[in-house]
Amino acid sequence: MNMNARLCRSLALRGCSGASRRSLQRTIITPLLALVAMAGQGQVYVGGEDFVYLLPSKEIYETGEDMWFKAYLFNRQTFALSDNSKTLYLQIRNANDSVVWNEKYPLVHGRGDGHIYIGDDWQNGDYYIEGYPPSSLSNDSSAAIRPRRIYIVRQVAQMDSIITVDTKKDSILRENGHRFFRLFPEGGRLVDGIGSLVAFKATYSDGFPEDVSGKVLEDGQDIISFSCEHDGMGKFLITPRKGRKYEVILADGRVYPLPTIESDGLSLHLIRSSKTEISLLVSSTSNETRQFSVFAQMRGIPCCSAKGKVKGKQIVRLPIDNFPYQGIAEITLVDGEGNPVAERLVYVNPDKNRLHIEAKPNSQSYHRREEGKVSLKVTDEMGHSVMSELAVSIYDKAYVYQPGHENMLSHCFLSTQIRGNIFNPTYYFDEQNTDRLQALDLLLLTQGWRKYENKQSGKSSMLSDAISGRITISKKQNSAYSQQLLRVFTPQSDTCYVWSDENGHFDITPDQMNFLRGNVYIKPLSNKKYKAQILLDNPFDSINDYRRGLPRYTTLAYHRDNDNDERTVINGFGTVMLDNVTVTARRHSPYRDKVTGYLDSLATMASGEWVCECHAASSRHYLNGYKGYSHHPDGCSATSYSGKRLMPKRDEDYELIRYEPMGGGGDWVVTDIKTIKYAGPQYTEEELLKLYGMWKDQGYYPQREFYEPTPLELASSLPDPRNTLQWKPIILTNENGEAEVEFITSDVNTEFIGIVEAIDGNGQIGCDTFTFRVIRNK
Repeated sequence: MNMNARLCRSLALRGCSGASRRSLQRTIITPLLALVAMAGQGQVYVGGEDFVYLLPSKEIYETGEDMWFKAYLFNRQTFALSDNSKTLYLQIRNANDSVVWNEKYPLVHGRGDGHIYIGDDWQNGDYYIEGYPPSSLSNDSSAAIRPRRIYIVRQVAQMDSIITVDTKKDSILRENGHRFFRLFPEGGRLVDGIGSLVAFKATYSDGFPEDVSGKVLEDGQDIISFSCEHDGMGKFLITPRKGRKYEVILADGRVYPLPTIESDGLSLHLIRSSKTEISLLVSSTSNETRQFSVFAQMRGIPCCSAKGKVKGKQIVRLPIDNFPYQGIAEITLVDGEGNPVAERLVYVNPDKNRLHIEAKPNSQSYHRREEGKVSLKVTDEMGHSVMSELAVSIYDKAYVYQPGHENMLSHCFLSTQIRGNIFNPTYYFDEQNTDRLQALDLLLLTQGWRKYENKQSGKSSMLSDAISGRITISKKQNSAYSQQLLRVFTPQSDTCYVWSDENGHFDITPDQMNFLRGNVYIKPLSNKKYKAQILLDNPFDSINDYRRGLPRYTTLAYHRDNDNDERTVINGFGTVMLDNVTVTARRHSPYRDKVTGYLDSLATMASGEWVCECHAASSRHYLNGYKGYSHHPDGCSATSYSGKRLMPKRDEDYELIRYEPMGGGGDWVVTDIKTIKYAGPQYTEEELLKLYGMWKDQGYYPQREFYEPTPLELASSLPDPRNTLQWKPIILTNENGEAEVEFITSDVNTEFIGIVEAIDGNGQIGCDTFTFRVIRNK
């Protein structure tokens, strides 16, 4: 059934006559159809706006390690894969919000994967991975940064002590830090004489739950007792009366007033949400009949509405078939004058759009360096096989970081839909938690939502998928010709050519970037007399401007107990890694790739400095033409030289000798001798590029392959310390929804976890985990 047909289905509105239902279709449904038509043009909701989900290969990394990731670009309304962006701009920021990684990666039909190198100098702590495709930027006032949270540590063995310190800090914050208790009337208001549900949430620090209990007093008399039901949240029923004094007293003595009680108005209460309908109760304080309307939408898509009259109480039933997806429905109560007076978030269709994954290792325990296999099967909510794309990671369970743990279901259906930090978001999507839907309803009662606004995105144009720039030429030559040809190439000599437009603007397209990969160099091919200059757009500057002032919402959770085996951490060479050892390396010259290295050589040649084949007493070669020193000065016939002139090498030791003429007889004398370590002309990379009329920019980060040991390497006696046994960002199931993934265990004997996430590309998503152990060989 299409969207228009769903909207035109009549709603079960108790007490509504046939004529009223016809009126409902004329007055409510028809305008909604117009809204849907407008939404397709981006006038009501930015339908092309997307969001990113990032899956890292694990959650804790050691310095010097490789990180692998998979990126998904989803349409914000349908969760189908989006082809709106071709480039992912990826940043990693530390706990101080300083950028430690800035790179670009290609997106192909809404998917991408890549590699990140964890630097040796990255400090222990939380890091945040942020992805910015151009189509994900929005000027929606509720926009926020929702990064993937990971932890970096020098050695994973340090996590025990880090967790111990964090646990002590948490205990102090729980007792002495800032604590918060907030009350949330259902629908947003309390009305005199109307029975109302009031939810509450108790937290401390950045949003960690606090278990509380207490009572409600009316004019000093106990009328209600309450306690938490899930993660610091709970609820109670009350019929408030205007003019009476209400207080909420917690068991620890804290006192809070009940929210303001309005003397007149409408209220909205959720009776139940089932597989067939959403039942709502609309209540009024007035003895007169009042008109009202109820509107429901999901992710900015109008779903259904009802219009009626209420005198006292009126039940409204919304058929669940009108809600096309799984997720949060926003239901708004509007009075007869068109003013929204109450809102309620309801989670609907918890089994819809969800892929079910069955992951079965062929054993629950393996010996070290043994081959293993995992069988995978994907089905939909009806149990039918689904052809899908999977991403699989298998790694040491010690690298699970519970405070940053999230999966595709929790990110798409929850984290991107409501405001604020969410404590343990995956709890609400684990079907083993029988109270998960009741707990989720409490969360929706106590935490804000993402508000969709009637405005187009003004920031989408801040980013381009391409490398964009502008070339200018001398004003004197400006009338000669308008378009300019540029050569774009890499240090590996991969080359393409780009024309500018009549205004000098040019783009290096995603296809060209994918061909070139890595840093690209740009050189105008115009005559030098045109004095061409290039100004390149910096997308990361635009991203920094965009995110300035936006809130950052992350996952929260307590550290899990470390029940893994003790282990000796070894590096790839089989060397035991020791704590408190610092290795200081000798200073090296600046890194030069092939292009800048070549330019550097040209600069050295242009400097006039050269090395002769003569040897000093120290067996070192002489450096000539260096700051007045030369073994073969011009004008001295006794030291004339006809041999090879060699290019000096950086960091080499050379002998310097200075000759000066003595008197007028042609005699020369040595006035100085010394030895130096040659540093060469000290140009920065920018100076070298400018010197030769070239510009450099970041292309797509180079491709890397995940390491898998060969049979020869497995037969080696060297230790195999791999903690990630497999990373497969793309696995396709067959028509039966089946696939297999193979792996080889390492020498790390402990428990391993497998993460599997699936998409069908049309809005269905799913995830699963599996575990097994690696044991010592007998």
